[in-house]
Amino acid sequence: MTAYQQLRPQASKPGLLKLGPFKLGPFKLGPFKLGPFKLGPFKAGPFEAGSVGRLAAMAGCLAVLLAGCPKPAQPPAPGRNGLPLAGIKLRLAVVADPQLALAAGRVQGEWNALTGSEFQVETMTEEELLAADPIAADAVICASHRLGDLAQRQRIVPVPEGLREDAAWGDLFELPQLREASWADRTLAVPFGSPVLTCYYRADLLEKLGQKPPQTWSEYQKLAALLVDPAGSGDPSAEAAARSGTIEPLGPGWAGIVLLARAASYAKHRNNYSALFDIRTMEPLVAGPPFIRALEELVAAAEVGAADQLQYDPSAVRAAFWQGRGGMALTWPTRAAEKLPENVPAEIRVGFVELPGSQQAFDVGDQKWDARGEGDETHVPLLAIAGRIGVVSAGSTQPDAAFQLLLWLSGDPTGSKVCGASGATTLFRHSQLKSPQAWVETPVLPSSAAQYAEVTAKTFRRQQWMAALRIPGRAEYLAALDEAVHQAVRDRRPAAEVLQEAVVRWKEITGRLGVEGQKAAYRHGLGLD
Repeated sequence: MTAYQQLRPQASKPGLLKLGPFKLGPFKLGPFKLGPFKLGPFKAGPFEAGSVGRLAAMAGCLAVLLAGCPKPAQPPAPGRNGLPLAGIKLRLAVVADPQLALAAGRVQGEWNALTGSEFQVETMTEEELLAADPIAADAVICASHRLGDLAQRQRIVPVPEGLREDAAWGDLFELPQLREASWADRTLAVPFGSPVLTCYYRADLLEKLGQKPPQTWSEYQKLAALLVDPAGSGDPSAEAAARSGTIEPLGPGWAGIVLLARAASYAKHRNNYSALFDIRTMEPLVAGPPFIRALEELVAAAEVGAADQLQYDPSAVRAAFWQGRGGMALTWPTRAAEKLPENVPAEIRVGFVELPGSQQAFDVGDQKWDARGEGDETHVPLLAIAGRIGVVSAGSTQPDAAFQLLLWLSGDPTGSKVCGASGATTLFRHSQLKSPQAWVETPVLPSSAAQYAEVTAKTFRRQQWMAALRIPGRAEYLAALDEAVHQAVRDRRPAAEVLQEAVVRWKEITGRLGVEGQKAAYRHGLGLD
């Protein structure tokens, strides 16, 4: 039983310790002596009030988490009320995410009541994070793609093996746990939620048209054309005439990511481990057939898309969808959604499906397209497009306590309150599947929220995946792809031509940053030594 599961009522079993309606144990307390201890009296802090029984249950759960971590060189002596981390003070830096920083600040008192420890929340810019040597904080919450920069600079330390052996770690979805939290052969981060692009669709319109949600990019294109064409759809209303077939985030910083997400299912062949660079030479692969096809299809979809979509980010896409301006959209749900209309049209009923995939993949070695085998997956998620991770600074004097703080902030139930406050996260634990509405916009119906949870869980179990450049220079590489997409959409230039120009820019970036260093970083990001 995981520490998170122990918060739920369980059937009575011999030897279980009952705390109110919760059952805790049997469990080992590991290197810390936690019991018996008292929870009261204590002074209420800036946390949500609850019963003493609830706090006792949470304290017991935290004890299980602490038990999974390695014994520190000098374990803290129990202080006030015998709490395990009494007297320890930690600094938590939250990078470029003010909403998440505020949410973390709101649970400071709850952490203190459970552990006796205190943490101070500080904010930091991306530039300050990369320039810091050492990082002037014990723990850092930052964008998931920053793991490579921090790992290559040796600014962070690995997650303790004992913590990863605890059942609580297994509550994490597979891809965030095994891929986004890892670098080379080491686990260096605690996942805080990392969304992937998801296909929104107007369930009400598809039912009217007798259509099913798209599973492949060719189905997606046909449906987009149908949704925007009043004559073809049989819907001659003014609302249909003003509606785009689909809306995609093709603005600066996002157009290249959409291209990579569209190309992922074409580029990830069972015989090819790497899709963006040749892992031996760092020769860019983004002007190859998978990316040409993906860009040509992107341009075709843009023809039935929003007129100003070259300025859209995922937040703008969500707003346009809820205004009724698109039959489909590529973005992800979030309770922290901004720019939503005050009055969402009553007829809009959203559905969610994984980003479309492909029945074909390109084999770089043989330079040919192959049909996927019967057991091959057609969907390939693009990871690290946004997301948040927690890492511990190499300069921290309390690394074990810092990791315990990160796991608590991202755990159940705290994670929904803290991580869910950020628009750059999504649900990331199996235990969160029972309450998906904490992660979606308010207009999403409970049935649709459950559908999104199912889609997300399926996505993060995929065997094939691609990452959106977790290496130094990411912003420059993506800017080159942004420009290629914009020239293809806006200026109608051939996909092969603009992508070849992007390859030239990628080579310049790699050469300036150092081919060998970039090759090592790229290989580490793929999980290779």
